[in-house]
Amino acid sequence: MKKIVIALFVVCIVMFAAVRGGLWYVTQQFVDNQVALAQPFAKISYKEIKTSLTGSATVTKLKVFIPVIDETIYIESIQFLAADLISLLSLDYTLQQKQLPESLTLLVSGITIDLNGKLMSMMDNPEVEPTPLETFSTLACGDIYRIGSKALLKMGYDNFTTDIVLRYQFIPRKKLLTYDIRNNIRDMTHINLSGEIQGISDLNSFNTTAHPGKIKLQFIDDSYIERKNSFCARQGKRKVDEYINEHTTQVKEYLASYGIEPEEGLLNAYKTLLETSGAVTFEADLSQLTGIEEFKTFEPNDIIQFMRLRLYVNDKRINEISIAIDKARLIETATVDDAAPETPDEIKKKKVIIIKKYHPISIAALTNYNGYRVKIETINGKHFRGKINSKDRKIYEVITRMRSGNISYHLPVKTIKKAEVFY
Repeated sequence: MKKIVIALFVVCIVMFAAVRGGLWYVTQQFVDNQVALAQPFAKISYKEIKTSLTGSATVTKLKVFIPVIDETIYIESIQFLAADLISLLSLDYTLQQKQLPESLTLLVSGITIDLNGKLMSMMDNPEVEPTPLETFSTLACGDIYRIGSKALLKMGYDNFTTDIVLRYQFIPRKKLLTYDIRNNIRDMTHINLSGEIQGISDLNSFNTTAHPGKIKLQFIDDSYIERKNSFCARQGKRKVDEYINEHTTQVKEYLASYGIEPEEGLLNAYKTLLETSGAVTFEADLSQLTGIEEFKTFEPNDIIQFMRLRLYVNDKRINEISIAIDKARLIETATVDDAAPETPDEIKKKKVIIIKKYHPISIAALTNYNGYRVKIETINGKHFRGKINSKDRKIYEVITRMRSGNISYHLPVKTIKKAEVFY
């Protein structure tokens, strides 16, 4: 009897070792297959593979070398968490059959990019026009038009490190997939995206029957806003609160120059976010959307209502989120028409988006900017903002828009100390 017990014990140990070894081998084969598929674009190496009978597999110390840009990206670990051991062992086969495991979690820890490396330095290429979002975010930030690697280094960062968590749950009988994506950019911000995709039956359905449902997008600051505020305040030689006030004002004017006028409550919410370094959350329901083409038939506020869009700043719901858009003005100011033929190099460098800011001008030149937005300081220290009516060379009219209507100020040219025009 004793020998039988010992034999059973030995058999169990051998079976356990065999399962562990088999799991490790299957995982290694899967990982090596993925490395081979990436070979034309990147050279990937790793230190070791760890597996668990609970249904997890971890690859550690990855190096991803991208020959095109001569840059190496480092990853601390990539971990798969399946529902159970069988699901993990059959993962590769399931995906090859274009099927979806009912649940899966992917953890990617410590994706690190050196700010002094070639990849990040590409962000500072002066020949690449800043995007509208980059221009928007750097208004009132001195002569800075892009928060690239140089700016981030001055803000106290030395690398860009992020952790990503992707979880999903697939419910075949409902043809529903729920997902939760969390991206923690260390010491910068947390970006969380969650929601559902309807009409899912297999991998192929993502290109055919799938359509979005409810969605939630959240940004939680983790020191980035505070660092950026301080950095931009220094660039503009202002105090932080002065920078925030000026930035918010320029945001309003920048949007207005493109024919976009948001509600005052929306601008106040944006200013609150800058002042508190807090969180902003968007919630929407896209289940009634039948296609992107449908949006072309809507006005901006119709889209807000159709999507049931809700906005929260620091968990407080913002009710005033409607906007007015002058489509003709937006198209006119967002494009540049060039009648002369262009060379290929000129086309590459063509400035589609106009970067706008305040430019100092001589008092005598004001007459050339009729209808433009201006900032004027008088000799007695008063400041005026608004659109200028410069038909009379002796007296200039500055029209300031208020919530209750417009106010016109008539300023004799001899009382003007300096002027700036927004273009």
